[in-house]
Amino acid sequence: MNFPLLVDTQKNLALLFGAAKKPDDKRLKRLTIIIDKEGKIVKIDKEVNPSTHGADLVEFFKNPKT
Repeated sequence: MNFPLLVDTQKNLALLFGAAKKPDDKRLKRLTIIIDKEGKIVKIDKEVNPSTHGADLVEFFKNPKT
């Protein structure tokens, strides 16, 4: 990969973006947050479908306005 991934081991971002409801949640909602080089959030996908997510991301980066 030519980009960094963030791992939220303390669930701080999970709580902030609604993937977790409380700090001791064991099951988190899957979501993807795309951040540009300037640190601006470009897209928040809260409806991630694991079976199509790779293709969904490819399509997004080909056509970022969709």
